[in-house]
Amino acid sequence: MRQPASIPVRLSSLYSLNGQPITLSQELGRGGEGSIYAIAEQPQWVAKVYHPNKLTPEGLAKLRLSLQYPPQNPAIAAPVDLLLNSSGRVLGFMMPRVPQGYPLHDLYTPRSRRQKLPFFTHTHLHRVARNLSVAVSALHHRGYVIGDVNESNMLVNPSALVFLIDTDSFQIRDRRSGVIYRCGVGKPEFTPPELQGQRFDRCDRTPAHDAFGMAVLIFQLLMEGTHPFDGVYLKPGDPPLIQDRILAGYYAYSQRSVPLRPKPFAPPFTALHPRLQELFHRCFDLGHQQPHHRPTADDWAIALTKAERALVSCQHNPRHRYGGHLASCPWCERTQKLGGRDPFPAPNTIVPPLPKRRSRPKPKPPKRVDKPIYQAPPRTFARPRKPFRRSSRPWQVMLGGTLSLMLGYGGYQHWQMERQRQMTVQEIVQLQGAGQFGRCLQAIRQVPFSLRERVQPVGDRCHLGEAQTLANTGNFHGALNQLRRIQDENAVSASVNRLRQQITSALLEQAQQTYDDGQLQTAIALLNSLPQETTSSEQRQEIAQQWQQAWNSNQDEFDQAQAALVNNNPHQAIAQSQQLTTRHWQQQGQDLRDRAYTQLVGQALDNDNLPQAQQWFEQIQDTRQRSRLEHRLDGLRDRLEYEANRQRLEKARTALYQGDFQTAQEQFNQLGGGLNRLQTLGDDRPEVLLQTLSNYRQLESWLIAGEWQRANTWTRQELQRFANRRATCEDVRLLDQLWSQQSSGEQGLQQQLEYKQEQGILGETGLSLSQRQTLDQMYPQRLNIGQTGAQLDHRLQACFDS
Repeated sequence: MRQPASIPVRLSSLYSLNGQPITLSQELGRGGEGSIYAIAEQPQWVAKVYHPNKLTPEGLAKLRLSLQYPPQNPAIAAPVDLLLNSSGRVLGFMMPRVPQGYPLHDLYTPRSRRQKLPFFTHTHLHRVARNLSVAVSALHHRGYVIGDVNESNMLVNPSALVFLIDTDSFQIRDRRSGVIYRCGVGKPEFTPPELQGQRFDRCDRTPAHDAFGMAVLIFQLLMEGTHPFDGVYLKPGDPPLIQDRILAGYYAYSQRSVPLRPKPFAPPFTALHPRLQELFHRCFDLGHQQPHHRPTADDWAIALTKAERALVSCQHNPRHRYGGHLASCPWCERTQKLGGRDPFPAPNTIVPPLPKRRSRPKPKPPKRVDKPIYQAPPRTFARPRKPFRRSSRPWQVMLGGTLSLMLGYGGYQHWQMERQRQMTVQEIVQLQGAGQFGRCLQAIRQVPFSLRERVQPVGDRCHLGEAQTLANTGNFHGALNQLRRIQDENAVSASVNRLRQQITSALLEQAQQTYDDGQLQTAIALLNSLPQETTSSEQRQEIAQQWQQAWNSNQDEFDQAQAALVNNNPHQAIAQSQQLTTRHWQQQGQDLRDRAYTQLVGQALDNDNLPQAQQWFEQIQDTRQRSRLEHRLDGLRDRLEYEANRQRLEKARTALYQGDFQTAQEQFNQLGGGLNRLQTLGDDRPEVLLQTLSNYRQLESWLIAGEWQRANTWTRQELQRFANRRATCEDVRLLDQLWSQQSSGEQGLQQQLEYKQEQGILGETGLSLSQRQTLDQMYPQRLNIGQTGAQLDHRLQACFDS
């Protein structure tokens, strides 16, 4: 087949690992490492061909290892076969063809999203983030680490499905040798603080490192492209780069004190679901110094599913989807803030254009005024001056002036203070109306006591607003502290009661999660911190007693299961551990079951029971336990396979020399892998016996077809091999059996020896003419088989006598 002009000459003859020809049809893309081509024979696959000298030996070993342990997820474009040239050199690999999609940054940028995927809503963005988490979770469970997490190696189709590409750069670990094939690249914007400034080709990545970059991408998806470490820098001087902020932990929405605040036009962080806000704080606040606190991909998938189900539609624009925990639609407010640019416009909505700049009006020409011919000069009248009189009492004038000045200055001061107070009250009211409750409370603390009563209602509403903000960010104790500072609850009683109920529900859920995580005392402390207005002490005591009883019951069950495991009773340990409740005890029970299944696998391996060992092995979830047992399973599997091949080979050999060629062929067909270990068997090697079977089948076909000349020639060669001690008596007896069966008992080596013995010429070297004629007449129209010399007669006779 003639190659297209775009295909290089060196790619004219390509093959897969099994020898199937591969034809490249057209070039689909080109990168720094190689080019992507379509495959004519298999349109569902594409081929990546590396540029010359780009595929290193380490990269080739990584490709072979990824073929051995594939990710097994359709959303991951992993290698499925290698691409070889005619000399067997690897030039690239084949992978599934990803449907048409868009890079991730086209989704979280509002302008490009409106152009390419205009029907996408906030629900779709939640679904994309969830599908991204599921794909990354599948990679991590198979032992892969992405390493280079960025927006370019992830594509999204219009159905919100996520596909991971550029998989040959992923980090993978060889489970047998323990060698780690690293990912040598990475973008600073998605790199965790512990790896900033490091050489990636010298770092072993972990899922916790991927968790940071994945959280950044999810943040940008849900926050209109805003980076979590981007904001307004509050310190003097030039603002640091994004990577420097990541290294310093300057998270713009941090609960800690950092010199960074969110950008004024960024979406409100409180618009996210409370569970998502908590996960972001865990990743960027707690995870800054302790990476193991970062949420895993499974945590994100569960939280995003919950957040997507909690979304509701806006009454003004049905394409505005926001969290049910909000009182109003944040996207409508954002549309007004952006001057009418709607992030999720309705199909029939037209964004009004920006008003044109009004031009300055042209100056009008001056009116023409004709000068009069004559104008009389203006008349002036002098006013008569009164004579100056000296006051008879100058001190009265001075005193009156001084008093006037004092009274005027005092009134001015009073007016100035009153004006300042009015301005202070107006500023506080404006801060409260703008939702800047922290600054509002700070301004109230700075006003004099004389104004406290005037701003007290505003302060109560600011305390309520600050409490709502803290509750939305998960700081429930701070929210309760703000509620306690409200002086007049009657004015805001409904809002306070509703917020207290919300905080109580959230604290109960947090206490339950803390208890499920195995922190009983912390959960009881959270339980005791519930507001007394919503939960009585009896209710809190009842819940604490239930938790304590369940904890003691789980402790007893776990102790019994552990005792059974110590007493070498793994079945009882597994049964006891399955009765545990709560997430903490179930995790403890899973660890104990892994140890119990490890014991069962060891017992099955000791008894050479491979199926039972594999069954127990599949129940183990601990990767360290599995890695320790894998080499033992492989060893037993190889040994059993070798023994089974030996038995099949022995049966095939026996059937061969018994003349049962069909049974011999069936035994050969049942041979499994690992045939290279059978090369030590000498003449009993599989390829030698297969060749022998083929030769005797050929002899049988000649005898059936009556081609006696060809059969006799080949038989003489075999007898010559027997004379040279390269054939055995089994070969001689099989030859005799085939000749005797296909000639109806008229010919055969044993029959010929019996006739020679009757005639007394057995072992004779010189036969007379009459003896030869008699011997030839014994087999009319056929040849005398096996005439290779009379010295073999006694050796042949010994084979038939044994």
